[in-house]
Amino acid sequence: MSLDSVSVWIEAHPGMASWVQAFGSIAAILLAVFIASRDARLRRKAEANARLGAIDRAMIAINDAGMRVSNALQTLERFGVRRSVMALIATDLDQSQQHLKETLSIQGVDADIYAQIFVARTAVETAGHTFRVLAGLSDSEEFDVHTAKAALEDIVVAYDNLKALKESA
Repeated sequence: MSLDSVSVWIEAHPGMASWVQAFGSIAAILLAVFIASRDARLRRKAEANARLGAIDRAMIAINDAGMRVSNALQTLERFGVRRSVMALIATDLDQSQQHLKETLSIQGVDADIYAQIFVARTAVETAGHTFRVLAGLSDSEEFDVHTAKAALEDIVVAYDNLKALKESA
């Protein structure tokens, strides 16, 4: 079939241009809908992956914080109040608090994840404050670590809540 014969056939059917335009318009609309839905699907998938990544990173930071507070309590039970050790523990907990603060700003952190990181960060801050107070005590003064133990419990709850969020995702 030559180009001349196609041209003759099109000229013999005067309504053909309207039909081609109609089909072209419908095809363009369908293609636009397909592209928009594909982009939305890809965006939702990327957001879900970012959220899962944020949960994983938050769990790591919160687990680290829990281990640091737990180790601090074990050190306290094993060696008692030693001012220099308590000061070092408080500094270590400050570092953990900084890690949690940085975790708040990672991509994929939503309100649920933020709340758990905030709870853990506040608990680490409380535990750090407890050890700073202990660093100021003399060796003979009595001390109460109930606040630090409660902070550790809050950290464990935050970790468990993030684990539940991950399992439900």
